[in-house]
Amino acid sequence: MSGIDKIIEDIRGEAGQQAKEILSVAGAKADAIRAAGEKDAAEAAEKIRADYAHRITEAAARAKSAGELHRRQSILAKKQELIAETMETILAQAHSLPEDVYFAALSGLAVREAENGSGIIRFSGHDLKRLPADFMTKLNAALPEGKTLAVSDVPADIADGFVLEYDGVEQNCTFEAVLSAKREELQDRIRQILFP
Repeated sequence: MSGIDKIIEDIRGEAGQQAKEILSVAGAKADAIRAAGEKDAAEAAEKIRADYAHRITEAAARAKSAGELHRRQSILAKKQELIAETMETILAQAHSLPEDVYFAALSGLAVREAENGSGIIRFSGHDLKRLPADFMTKLNAALPEGKTLAVSDVPADIADGFVLEYDGVEQNCTFEAVLSAKREELQDRIRQILFP
C-alpha cells in the first residue's frame, strides 16, 4: 500500500465518522424541510378545496411533487457539500502529516510519477529546508531502472508535494493537484463511504 493510499485509508475512517454526524444533522434538516413542504401543501390544498373543488387533486399532486423535488435537491446539495468537505479534510490532513510520513508519501508519489530519463524534482522552500539528508538517495534507489531525479536548489512556489521537470516541461505533483486529478475517483469512493 503506497503512502498516499494509507493516508486516504486513514482519512476515510475519520471521514466516515464525521460523515455519520453530518448525515444525522442533514437527515434532521431534510425531515424539517419535508415536514414544512407537506404542511404548505396541505394548507394550499384546503384553500383550493374551499374555492375550487374540481382542482383539489391536481393542486395537491403539484404541491407534493414540488416538495419532493425540493427535498431531493436539498439532499443532493448536502451530499455534494459533504463530499467537498471530505475532500478538504483529506487535503488538510495531508498538510499536517508527521514529517516522516509526509516524506514517505512524497517518495511514493515521486516513484509513481517519475518518467524515463533524468528529471529534476523541486520542493517548496519549507520542504527543501527540512528534506531528510538521505531522501534523494533512497528515492533514486526506489526508482525503476532508467529513471533518475535530482533535487533542485530553487524552491517551487507550492505549499506541499513537489514539481517534476523533464526537458523544461513541469508536472505539478502537489497534493491538491494529485487530488484534483483523481477527484472523480475519490468522489466516487467518498460517496460510497458516506452514502452506501
